Amino acid sequence: SDRAIMTTGSGTTAVESMIFSLTSSGDDVGAVTFGEFGDRLIDSLHRRGLNVSTLNMTENDVLTEDDIKDFIVRNSRMKSLFLVQNETGNGTSIHDMRKITMAAKNMGVRVFVDSVSAFGGVPINVRDWGIDAVATCSQKGLASVPGIGIVLLGEEMAGMVKARNDIPQYLDLGISLKFLSKNETPYTPSTGSFNALREALRILELEGLEKRWARHHSNAEYLRKSLKLSKSEILGNSNNYSDTVIAFRPRLPVKDTIAGFASRGITVSRGMGKLADSIIRVGNLGIVTGQDIHEFVHAYYEICGIHESSIEEEIPPDSMPDPEIMNLL
Repeated sequence: SDRAIMTTGSGTTAVESMIFSLTSSGDDVGAVTFGEFGDRLIDSLHRRGLNVSTLNMTENDVLTEDDIKDFIVRNSRMKSLFLVQNETGNGTSIHDMRKITMAAKNMGVRVFVDSVSAFGGVPINVRDWGIDAVATCSQKGLASVPGIGIVLLGEEMAGMVKARNDIPQYLDLGISLKFLSKNETPYTPSTGSFNALREALRILELEGLEKRWARHHSNAEYLRKSLKLSKSEILGNSNNYSDTVIAFRPRLPVKDTIAGFASRGITVSRGMGKLADSIIRVGNLGIVTGQDIHEFVHAYYEICGIHESSIEEEIPPDSMPDPEIMNLL
């Protein structure tokens, strides 16, 4: 991107800073939702006083550039399009973000992306893809500690952001840019979180961004293959699977499965909302290795009473960071 603004806070801080600073009350905008976090994004848009048109998708749907073109044609006053790159509520992701962004931009619509649970783990390129702004955070794909919300501005948007008097000061990216020009933050920073992020970015540089993307994909494919061998149903499909959160319906009740993992020292998350009692979500973010996935699968097979000979034994070589990286952890 052309400018990166870091604020002490969560990924939600970054998302709402992007919304409040880069739109004006009364604007007509569009938003696509695949689930829980898409719905949260839409709620924030309404709180900003925007006129929101929504495109509702399910975990079985695949968003295409034609979908976006039709959406914009049906809502011709749309100024901006908001997308969640990775829906952690059901383990789905937008794969064709570049084509979708270009389709919207070619129709005169700005594109803003919530990449909180995707950035660092799957491909995204703010500048080359023409994205106007991306919101993310420190603790997920970047593998640092929680505490920093990050907004990345595209070339055109970086020159347009100005301080304003109609939004909370803390969410005002214009104020943050003014202080950034002096190498300062406008408000008290979490210095520990900033120092941790600097170290996490050094490790990312050593690993290489494309290698990290490949490792996340390899881990996700390895886990999905193992879950399919166990005859567990994975949400989504090959055209919208998330590589950072894998969601599946376990063979045993969710409550019993979570308890089984907990007794083995493994923490997993149940679903959200209407999926709370029917799925389990597995995070594959940051420094997760193929060995970690292998141990998770062993535990799951044991919980389900599946004979271990059914497990895919070979750990993919590109699912493991280089020894130099592991020695730093």
